Amino acid sequence: MSGGNANLAVAVVLHESLGHLPTLLDGLLAQRRRPDRLVFCLNGADDGAGRYLRERCPEALLIERPDNPGFAGGMNACLAQLAGCDRVLMLNPDVVLEGDHLATLERVLDQEPRAAGVGGLLLAGPDREGRPRIDSSGFRVQPWLRIVDRGAGAADLDRYRERERVLGICAAAAMFRVAALLEVAEDGQILDEDFWMYKEDQDLCLRLGAAGWQLWFEPAARARHARGWAYGARSEVPLVLRRHSLKNRYLLLVKHWRWREQAWKLPLLLVFELALFLGLAIREPRCLAAYAMAWRLLPRAAAKRRALLRRAGPPMGSPRPIWQVSP
Repeated sequence: MSGGNANLAVAVVLHESLGHLPTLLDGLLAQRRRPDRLVFCLNGADDGAGRYLRERCPEALLIERPDNPGFAGGMNACLAQLAGCDRVLMLNPDVVLEGDHLATLERVLDQEPRAAGVGGLLLAGPDREGRPRIDSSGFRVQPWLRIVDRGAGAADLDRYRERERVLGICAAAAMFRVAALLEVAEDGQILDEDFWMYKEDQDLCLRLGAAGWQLWFEPAARARHARGWAYGARSEVPLVLRRHSLKNRYLLLVKHWRWREQAWKLPLLLVFELALFLGLAIREPRCLAAYAMAWRLLPRAAAKRRALLRRAGPPMGSPRPIWQVSP
C-alpha cells in the first residue's frame, strides 16, 4: 500500500516524560505528513505528562498503566490499538523529528516491498568540542555477538550516506509495517515483555529477519535523541535498568544464536563474557543480580527459540541467517 493510502500511527511510551513532551510534540506536529493516529501509553505515576498531552493534543489516545510494564509492555499496549493502521512509528519521548521525517520513512516502505521497518539517522548531543554525534544508524553485531548501534558517538555525520539494509533499527524512532509485526508476534506480544526495557528492539528485528523481512536505514530522515543511557555515563543509569540491559543480552543469545553457524565465535564470546563478569564484579557488583534474573527467564527464552527455529527452518544452511556481521 502506498504512503498516500496507508494509515500511519505513532506510538509513544511515556515515563517521567513531561520535560520531553513539548519538543516531542513540536517535532511531531510539524511534520508535513501528519499521522492518522496518535497513541500514548503512560507508564507508572503521572508526572503531569497526561494532563499536558490531553490539553495540547486532545485527539491522541492515552493509555494509563500505573503498574509500569516497562517499555515493551507499554509499547505493546499502544500497538494493540492499531486496528485499521498499516504502519506505525515507534517513538521515544526524548526524540525530536527533523524535516519531513515521516514522509521520508514512508517512501522507503513504498519502494522496498520486503521492508518490515526503516529507521533514520539518530543524532546524540554534542561532544566536548560542540559537534553533534551519531546516536544510531541501525544495528550491527560485533564478533562476540553483542549488538550495538552503528557509528554511535562518531562526529562524522556523513559516515553513512546511502540507504542500505541493516541488521536492525533502533525503536527510539523506527517505522514498521503492522502486518510484519503481527506476523512475528510471540504469544500475542510484538515486543517480548520479558525484556521489559532495553534490547527489545534488537530481538524484534532479529525475529523479523528470521521471517524473511528486511530492515533499512535511511540517512535522509534525521532526528535528535536525548538518550537516557548517555555515552560514558553508565553509572548515572539507574541500577534496575543496568540489570535489565545485562539480563537481556542473555535472552538474545538464547533466543537467536545459531550454534553451528557461529561456533567459530565461541572463543571470542567466552573471553568477552569473562572480561564482562570480572569488570562488573570489580566496578558494579550490584549489577551481578542480572545473571539470576536471566537464569529465571531462560526456560521461556528457550521455548521461544524453539518456536523461532520451527519458523525459520534448520540453522545450518538456512537461507535467512539471523546473525550477520555488518560494517
